[in-house]
Amino acid sequence: MAVVDKNGPIADAWTKLADDTQASKGQSVIVPLARLKNEHNSLFSTAGAVGVEIPGDVDLDELEPFLPRLGLIVIRMNSMRDGRLFSLGRILRERYGYKADMRAAGDLIPDQVLFMLRCGFTSFEVGDKFPTDSLKRSVAAYTAWYQRATDRASTVAEMRQGKS
Repeated sequence: MAVVDKNGPIADAWTKLADDTQASKGQSVIVPLARLKNEHNSLFSTAGAVGVEIPGDVDLDELEPFLPRLGLIVIRMNSMRDGRLFSLGRILRERYGYKADMRAAGDLIPDQVLFMLRCGFTSFEVGDKFPTDSLKRSVAAYTAWYQRATDRASTVAEMRQGKS
């Protein structure tokens, strides 16, 4: 799997830690929520940075105690047929105040990346056949917004009033 941001492919410093593997000193690791809950003390003391991968139906209250120490949250969706991914991104940013990297993973569609960025996502795990050119065109397609989002970009109404 490749990792992209709004500009295209990026280097991924994170390693998904297998269930039977311990984190190396200073390593940036991604673990499932269950493992984070069970091994958080050893993970945070050994790894250089800790990230967690959660499913789209997670109860975010379970994640809350760990948020200040997490360097990455990966939200994996099996299908992009509902809006939970967008909602989880906004809730993590707005309600829980999560500030670090947030990555969407799964069967992503380039046209949706722009809206995921507006919901607070900063990177995306995509398949090798993901059309990066479509991603760039999609991200560049819009510069004005009618609704406020986590990116706090000025709305069309604010621009018309000279508040941009």
